[in-house]
Amino acid sequence: MAIISSLILELRTDLSDDDSTRWTDAKILNLFKKAIRRANRVVQRNGLQFAKKKVSIKTIADQAFVVLSTVAPDFDVWIGLWRDDIHQQIKLRTEHEWEEEQCASALGYCMLDYANDKILFDSTPSTAQDITLWYYPKIDPSTYTVSSATPWDGRLDDIIMEYVGLRLKNIDEMDIGVDRELLIDMENQILSAYLPNSPYHAQGDGWL
Repeated sequence: MAIISSLILELRTDLSDDDSTRWTDAKILNLFKKAIRRANRVVQRNGLQFAKKKVSIKTIADQAFVVLSTVAPDFDVWIGLWRDDIHQQIKLRTEHEWEEEQCASALGYCMLDYANDKILFDSTPSTAQDITLWYYPKIDPSTYTVSSATPWDGRLDDIIMEYVGLRLKNIDEMDIGVDRELLIDMENQILSAYLPNSPYHAQGDGWL
């Protein structure tokens, strides 16, 4: 990973602005924040492996929930929840399914209750159980400064820096069409680099 200030320094050479007379660090930093937010949704939407995280959780006996912010304080987007003992997924239910369906066994179903900061279980586990949660962690660049490190261990540094540079070169024209093209180009670069590392599930056609 890199410190954003070092990327800004490198970018200034490309912009012929080594003396910082054209762009302030604060303005470039704002574009880095926007680029990171956009890149984060790209990697989530396309299920890229390097952005995923897992955490081990132990349920509490006779308690039909775990507190989300306690077990995964950086939780952002759900991927899946599994029982470690039988390696079986605990199926995530919608609120409609949750209210109308019942499961005969403990930890058969679960529901993500954002409002109350909980993962709910369909029935109360009588003993503590080990489960594993896979999710996308929260990436919040709003608090970043030029001294902050980039996310994802620097994997997207070059792509993000190139996007920011092109945005700066285009900013005077205020051409929204160009910005859209830049976003598409950034997404394509990310996917070309990292989509091959993600699992692909082929849909079978049945018996031949």
